[in-house]
Amino acid sequence: MNALRNDWPLVPIKTAYAGLFDGPHATPPIATSGPVFLGIGNLTDDGHLDLTHVRHIDEADYLKWTKRVTPLPGDIVFTYEATLNRYAIIPAGFRGCLGRRLALIRPNPKSVDTKFLFYSFFAPEWRQTIDQNTILGATVDRIPLHKFPDFPIRLPPLSVQKEIASVLSAYDDLIENNTRRFAILEEMARRVFEEWFVRFRAPGCDASRTTDSSVGPIPKGWKVARGAELFEVNPDQIATRQAPEIIHYIDITSVIPGIINSIAAMPFSEAPGRARRIVRHGDTIWSCVRPNRRSFALIVDPLEHTIASTGFAVLRPRGLSFAFVYLAATTNRFTAYLTNNATGAAYPAVKAEDFEKAEFVVPPASIVGRFGEIVEPVLLLMNNLHQQNLNLRAQRNLLLPKLISGEIDVSHAEGVMEAAE
Repeated sequence: MNALRNDWPLVPIKTAYAGLFDGPHATPPIATSGPVFLGIGNLTDDGHLDLTHVRHIDEADYLKWTKRVTPLPGDIVFTYEATLNRYAIIPAGFRGCLGRRLALIRPNPKSVDTKFLFYSFFAPEWRQTIDQNTILGATVDRIPLHKFPDFPIRLPPLSVQKEIASVLSAYDDLIENNTRRFAILEEMARRVFEEWFVRFRAPGCDASRTTDSSVGPIPKGWKVARGAELFEVNPDQIATRQAPEIIHYIDITSVIPGIINSIAAMPFSEAPGRARRIVRHGDTIWSCVRPNRRSFALIVDPLEHTIASTGFAVLRPRGLSFAFVYLAATTNRFTAYLTNNATGAAYPAVKAEDFEKAEFVVPPASIVGRFGEIVEPVLLLMNNLHQQNLNLRAQRNLLLPKLISGEIDVSHAEGVMEAAE
């Protein structure tokens, strides 16, 4: 089959939508609550609306800032300046306004399936159109919105659009379900940790009998220990003369709170000079730079010769459950401790000794062991769900351009989907 279906016409994108709108060319006063003021940072590269951290506008300003357009469910919001090629669908229940450098289109259901159009924006043909129409600026790049309506897009019959969107949506639905399960499991693990080791309600713990400590009253038989007593910091470093030919490298940019998004296989001879920290199963890695960003993760069943950047501190448990060490070293309290101890104006960072000197409340070994028996399987399941999502995303990203272009038909893609499940 040809790479592109000749019987799927290229049409101006204006034929696929009922309206094109951009946001206000200004920034409203910040409010502590109220409608969302969408920014570029709320749109992810992979097409999601991330509302974890948002700016708000006052309710009294809402009508003013939605004078151009009020975003509705099903609208496709996108960036047209600075960081290009970010797209997301406005979900049900969203209430807010467009920020600077954002625009949206309102798909016309008579001519286009919303999700098909959304997926088309991630296909090579559309990305090439954006590249060809990008205006390079001294400070930021942009696409001219006045020309946007005539940008070409390939549209198969509406029935085919819906079939393609259905296949790709099935992948996204699986990913979303795994993501929800991951979040529930993480919340459960952290609540158990808090219940046992912050509220002192661990099985067999008599919280009514306490003793004074440097962090306040703690149950009798418990102690306050330095980090160095619980884990080794940066225990192993790769030796250049004994380096393997291929390594699997974890860079700081690939880690977000609790998740490693990618591990790059590369020849050691071509790896960055900071590719030195050896990691093993059960290690916790913590980015030393800007600890307020909480770039940490648990290492689970790593491939041989997995190496982390020297920008990480590697915490290896000293005979303790890795679940206890990981959760103790990733609480909000510990994050605040690192943030307060970071030095440097441009790139505030912590050192290995900051991890070693940190204080932790530690119960008897029997309680830590029981906690590990309960929570370690939860953390391993979380890792499995994350790995499933990485595989699903890779399969979806492989199919998407071929489906959108017509290189493969839907029946073939459905077979691939069944195999993936």
